[in-house]
Formats: sequence, C-alpha cells, structure tokens
Amino acid sequence: MARQSVVVSATVVDSWGTEAAAAAYALADDTKTLAQVIADADLYFVALDAVTDGFIRRVKLTIEPPIPGGVKTAALGTGAKVEQTGVLNFSATGTSKRYGLAIPAVADSTLVADRMTLGSGAMATFIALLVAVGTAIEWANDHSQQIVAFVDALVSFRKKRKQLQRSSFEAAP
Repeated sequence: MARQSVVVSATVVDSWGTEAAAAAYALADDTKTLAQVIADADLYFVALDAVTDGFIRRVKLTIEPPIPGGVKTAALGTGAKVEQTGVLNFSATGTSKRYGLAIPAVADSTLVADRMTLGSGAMATFIALLVAVGTAIEWANDHSQQIVAFVDALVSFRKKRKQLQRSSFEAAP
C-alpha cells in the first residue's frame, strides 16, 4: 500500500461575499477506489461546514502523484520559454466551441518555421492520447464535456509578468 498526496479544499464565502480557501492536506491509500477517497473528502466538507459561519461555494480534491520516472527534471538548454505556448484545439461533446489546451514552453523540436509539426513524432502521440479514451480517464474540457476530435493548432506567446510585490513604507522618525 502506497500513499498518494491529496489536497482537499473548499472555497468559503462570508456574509460580505469575500472568499477564502480552507485547504487540508492528506495521504490517500492508493489501493482504495476514487469513490472511497471522495467519500472521505466529503466528510471533511460536512465537518468544515459545521464549524464555519460562511457557506461553501466550491470544493476541490487534488491528487498529487509523484512525477513519473523518465520525465525531465530540468529545462532543455536556455531556449525553453514558458511564454512560447502551443495551443491544441479540440472539439467536445455538447458544444460547438473549441477547447484549447495550452502547452507552455512548447518544444522547439515540435516546430518547423514557428508552426507545430502535428502528423508525426511526440506531438502526434500527444494528440492521439487526448482524443483516445483511456482505461480510467476520458479527457474533457473545463465544462466536463468529453473531447471528441483534434481540430487545429497554433503557437502563441503569452506574457508571464511577475506579480508586483505589495509593500508598505513607514517614515523613519
């Protein structure tokens, strides 16, 4: 039996409409089903509701498995830029709108003249993974509508500006 890191969090809203997160960290038994893990998380949400005067607007359960072996642990050279983003667009069930999946620091090896190579190699394998139904996962958009087919792709540049730090200054006497 191995343990998987889990984060159980709820968004609590007060009488003024201000939101705050109530997060708890846990270790889940990986021999249990997802339904059993969700049932345990539900106990946390019910108990939290009993000890807060706010109401719970949203709940979230995040499973944080370790990074799989064989995956890079450092960026390749100095050319990796998260601002260079590949966007793969898919169609999904129940909507005519496209779902765009962003790939930060899209690999230069998947590009030819600033366009993604889609028909072969790692990108083709990645696209095939997302349109296939896995053993336990059906890939979906952010509205839980299953991805049906690959539509198109583009390369964009998305600025990643550092957040301005807030500070207060007091005059010295």
